[in-house]
Amino acid sequence: MYGRIEIRKEEKAYLTVYLSLVFGIVLSLLFALIEGAAIGAARAQAELAADLGMDSVFAEYNREILNQYELFFVDTSYGSQSGGIGMTQEHLSGYLEKNINPDKDMGVFGGTTYLKLLNPYLEIREASYATDDSGSVWKAQAVAYMKAVYGGDIINTVKDHIETVQKNEMDTRDAASELKQQKKAFEEALAEKEMIEVDVETPDGSSYTKISKLIDKLVSGAFLRFVMPNGEKLSQASVNTNEYYSGRARAGMVNSGVGLHEGVSAADGFAEELIYGEYLMKVCGNFRDQKENSVLKYQIEYILYGFSSDASNLSACLAALFAVRSVGNLITIYGSSNMKVQAEAVAEVLCCLIASPELTPILKNILLGVWALAESLADIKGLLDGGKVPLIKKEGQWSLSLPKALTGSFFDSAKKEDGLSYQAYLRVFLGLMNKQKKVARSLDIVEMDIRKTEGNEYFRIDQCIDYMKVNFGFMDAAGHDFVFEKMMCYE
Repeated sequence: MYGRIEIRKEEKAYLTVYLSLVFGIVLSLLFALIEGAAIGAARAQAELAADLGMDSVFAEYNREILNQYELFFVDTSYGSQSGGIGMTQEHLSGYLEKNINPDKDMGVFGGTTYLKLLNPYLEIREASYATDDSGSVWKAQAVAYMKAVYGGDIINTVKDHIETVQKNEMDTRDAASELKQQKKAFEEALAEKEMIEVDVETPDGSSYTKISKLIDKLVSGAFLRFVMPNGEKLSQASVNTNEYYSGRARAGMVNSGVGLHEGVSAADGFAEELIYGEYLMKVCGNFRDQKENSVLKYQIEYILYGFSSDASNLSACLAALFAVRSVGNLITIYGSSNMKVQAEAVAEVLCCLIASPELTPILKNILLGVWALAESLADIKGLLDGGKVPLIKKEGQWSLSLPKALTGSFFDSAKKEDGLSYQAYLRVFLGLMNKQKKVARSLDIVEMDIRKTEGNEYFRIDQCIDYMKVNFGFMDAAGHDFVFEKMMCYE
């Protein structure tokens, strides 16, 4: 017979209690997981909303800055007469509202969210303005752009030219003043001898009186109208510099932020300075290569000298060219025995005619100086005509004979030899000028031209940013808070 196994009711009761306890634990875990998932989803949506909001703000970069200057900056005024970082914060808040509540956007069909996020706290804690640290933010982005697009070899030639200029003191020596001093010494020596009549001419028509008048003409600096290319009209454009960045900076009326943010290096080395100069040559106009629709036609010349009119800036640029070319030509002429012999022969004849042969050495140096300066004017006219002139010429590259120089017929174009163009000389001058003035005036140019475009009448470069650090605070439907920080910049 088989026996019967009986299950007692007490054992069934134990199993029910056990299952009830296990189910309670599992249910608690399940609820905890659901709660955690909801919190995680809310946090993820909050961070996603913040990222999308930041992306949207940085997508509002000023199109004209990009089109004309190849850089990315957000204009925090958004074309208004007055504005600032508060307007950017309002834009960001609007984007966040759309991202966390898509059902409010009637353009999104069926859009809804069950997390019901709120954004009760939003603050832009930091921003980098283009003009921070005397324009370092603008310059750093410009230099980074040039390195990315053109590589690191774009400045080697300019560097060599600058070294040649500095080595030979072409940027500091004043050849015109030296000639004036020589003339003064010669005339004082004549006065001691009580020489009254010096207007005695050689058979070819040369006389000291004519040479003296020629020297006055050469050192006066008033030669702009003589060297302008045929048919070229001098620009009459002018501006009130106080209306632009450099004027506001002098008055202490510009916005300021945190400067260069983490991860960005200051572009203040010599190489970076030359790269920035190359950038300016690319995006700005000059006498030989004018920019369309620009306020000032000679923009690089304005950056170099900062006068309010094109005419004044070009005159200052040509004076600098004249100074550099004069020293370069003196180096050539004093290194040529043939040219010194020619000058000495003329000096001997003139000094004999005025009964002062002992003054021949002084007059010879005067003639060499006149010859060098006359050649410099021929060089400038050639450069403005599109020619090229070496920093230091060889004798065979000389344009004028001594008789032609002494008669004042020296406004001929220089030979188009291998050498530096007008733009190449501008690159040298940019490399030698003060860093802060270079950036400030270049930002003036940016403001001048951006204001001419539609919707940018009140544009100010010190309202433009390329970096933000923002503190966000969100809250979900269950009252959970999510606080975090986001940073964004153009790279």
